[in-house]
Amino acid sequence: MEVKEIVKEGSISGTYLVLDSQWRVARNGKPFATLRIGDQTGEIELKVWDISEDAFRQLHKGQVLKLEAAAKNFNGALQLEASGREEFFRICQEGQYDPAAFLPGVSGSELKALWQVVDQTRSELKHPAYRLLLAHFFETDEFRQRFNSAPGAMRIHHAYRGGLLEHTAMVVTICQTAATSYPEVNRDLLLTGALLHDLGKLQSYSGELVIEGTDQGKLIGHLMLGAQMVSEAIQAIRATHGEEAFPAALEMPLMHLILSHHGELEWGSPIQPALLEACLLHHADHMDAEAAKFREARRNHPGQSGNWTPYNKALKRSIYLLDAVGEEQ
Repeated sequence: MEVKEIVKEGSISGTYLVLDSQWRVARNGKPFATLRIGDQTGEIELKVWDISEDAFRQLHKGQVLKLEAAAKNFNGALQLEASGREEFFRICQEGQYDPAAFLPGVSGSELKALWQVVDQTRSELKHPAYRLLLAHFFETDEFRQRFNSAPGAMRIHHAYRGGLLEHTAMVVTICQTAATSYPEVNRDLLLTGALLHDLGKLQSYSGELVIEGTDQGKLIGHLMLGAQMVSEAIQAIRATHGEEAFPAALEMPLMHLILSHHGELEWGSPIQPALLEACLLHHADHMDAEAAKFREARRNHPGQSGNWTPYNKALKRSIYLLDAVGEEQ
């Protein structure tokens, strides 16, 4: 049974990936485990009561389980429950499952369309320095392969294979509209910043079945990592083509867009936007990230289960679905 098929209370069985596991102790002093498990179709919480430490250690992140449990309603949302006193799971060894079943991601046809957005945008830039910088990254096969499969985040939005490309293409599309609406905008600067704004995520995440944060990502953060990658690329271009190939006057504004695109200091930006282009990039990035949360909540909503989704931790609320009640007048 896939996660998307768990739509009502009752017994369930299936093969799932452990996405997170935590050891807890209830008020009565008895231990239990809270797990987040999933497959390509979605995620669900699993509570295991009366579990021993030995059993819990087997349920670590990245493990694939053959599971038998019960789906129960808790505070308006379904969760799975099992007893640690029973043999409710079996560890699947490599070769006993298809990794593709646990790798949600963007389809091949969708990836092709996203690359068309990226490459068409690059080709339309007028300034040769920006075109040269983008070619340094996007015309390298190894880079394109990494960018093609990279996630856009660990959990909150675009947290799947191809998520980084999907997010980047959408931010670029939003910025193109903004550049048309505000003719005083430096279009080449804005679109170059949009294409490169999350570059550092390539160094921030790793893992196949489970997305993990790297040491660099945790200690430095993807904004600073991205700025470093762009700075190194600019230096390489100057070393090969001469200082005039990427004028110094172009470097600082682009760095500013990358470092300020989270918008607020409390959101992880070391500096707030001080250019109109940086302001527009920040709001395009934030807009797509928020829209992705709503889209994910819609996709994970069980069919025939009402107008409202269960409480969504990323959005900190439930959302209403027009499609669930037909066309609104």
